[in-house]
Amino acid sequence: MEKQLNHLPYQIQSHLTHKLLVALVILSLFSLAMAGLYFDSSNRFKQNAQKSELVHKILNQYSNIALYTFEKLVAIGEMSRNGIVLTPELRQENEQKLRTSIVEVRDSLLQKLALAPDLSSRDELAVLDKVTQKVERIITTSQEIRSLINKGELSEAQSLYRLLQQQGVHAEFNALISEAVKQENLQAEAIRDNTQVMSERNNRYLAVALGLSSLFMMLTIWFFWQRISKATRQLQFAASQFTAGKLEHRIPKLKDKEFAKLAEALNFMASELKAKHSELGLAKLQLEEKVQERTKELALSNEKLAHVDKQRRQFLADISHELRTPLTIIRGESEILLRSQSDNVDDYLATLVAVVDQVSHTTALIDDLMLVARSSAGELNLTCSEVNLTKLIQDICYVYQRKAQERSQTLSFELSEEVTLTLDERRIRQVVMILLENALSYSTSGAVTEVKLMCRQQVVILKVIDSGQGITKQEQEHIFERFYRSNRSNTPGSGLGLPVAKAIVDAHGGHISLKSNTSGVGSVATILLPLNGEERNENFIS
Repeated sequence: MEKQLNHLPYQIQSHLTHKLLVALVILSLFSLAMAGLYFDSSNRFKQNAQKSELVHKILNQYSNIALYTFEKLVAIGEMSRNGIVLTPELRQENEQKLRTSIVEVRDSLLQKLALAPDLSSRDELAVLDKVTQKVERIITTSQEIRSLINKGELSEAQSLYRLLQQQGVHAEFNALISEAVKQENLQAEAIRDNTQVMSERNNRYLAVALGLSSLFMMLTIWFFWQRISKATRQLQFAASQFTAGKLEHRIPKLKDKEFAKLAEALNFMASELKAKHSELGLAKLQLEEKVQERTKELALSNEKLAHVDKQRRQFLADISHELRTPLTIIRGESEILLRSQSDNVDDYLATLVAVVDQVSHTTALIDDLMLVARSSAGELNLTCSEVNLTKLIQDICYVYQRKAQERSQTLSFELSEEVTLTLDERRIRQVVMILLENALSYSTSGAVTEVKLMCRQQVVILKVIDSGQGITKQEQEHIFERFYRSNRSNTPGSGLGLPVAKAIVDAHGGHISLKSNTSGVGSVATILLPLNGEERNENFIS
């Protein structure tokens, strides 16, 4: 079965598993796209957070620069008016804070430029450079004023301070700080806007991706549910049909290879089961026919057994009669002999001769019974020798010619050629005598009996043709059965003559038959004997 299924045409059919794999791949791609979107958004949010942190840090640092610069300008003004110089430690601390704040702002701007190398960050560096120049100029002017005061030139120091005020350094510095703070605020707003846009965009993308993936998943589930449910319904219906015994039902060709293969296997199984059921049905019919035949044969055998039993009872009755008659004669003659007071020896001899004749008759009857019984058991022994069959039949015919004349009948014989066979002479003589005795006994006065001997194709044929009452087809079926006697004949006998003749002929490998004469008068007894002692076969009989 597997070998036949492997050659089924599946080229047109698709793979349901392939479609499932494609659906899984698409879902995986959706998942990867969503994961990519998530990671990209996460990186962008992280970058914006870092930018926002740097912006706030820069704003704080600019505030520190503005505060430290304002303190420096105030200190310069106090020093110019009062002529009191700050201690070197306070001065250095203030200058160090200014320069440190500027360096921190520069570092933050460089970090922001590394995160997003755009033009605004470069502009902020340019502004920082200008702020640095102004701070350095203020620090330089402060150092010059401090030097003049230390020299005692207070007026010169005050003039230098006024010049610094006149040049508007403080205003320019405030303008630069304001511009830098404005730029940072703009960047902070841009970062907030960008973050909001990204958040909205990601939400839209996420909603669209979730919607598409959900829709695709529902469509995939619906598609596979439709395909699987349709195939399973057909398979379930086919299973119910097969269970109901409708093996002629066939599952239509399914689109998916997996179910198509299963359907082909179920169809093949149904075909095999149907063939097996047909074979079983045929075997059942044959068995029923055989049972009927055996029943008929058994009935026929019972009829035959009943017939044989009837013949057996008839035979026992006949044997009882046949034995009773000679035994009665023997007993009667013996009683007469015992009561006789005669002194004549001839009277005793006549009685004894009668007794001996009856004993011989009884012995012959018993011998015939034993011969038929041995033949049926396959134990009939023959004493064979080379015998001139032509001479033997001729001698027998001479004897029966005299018997025929006594009955006013005629016996003629035609022996065409000399025939010598290996056979039991005494038994063959007995057969011929039985046939001639029957021919004369069943013929009326004036009848003619013919004996013919001939050879045809290695077969010796002996025919005894009489003109008696003949034999019916029904009698032909039973004529060679033991104890069978025709109801149409009143001729005395035990019914063992023809069975004895058949047993002897069969033992010689020959064949005997008795049929009605073709002329419609009398019957023909035919004996076939193999010329070279060959075994009898169907061709020989025919």
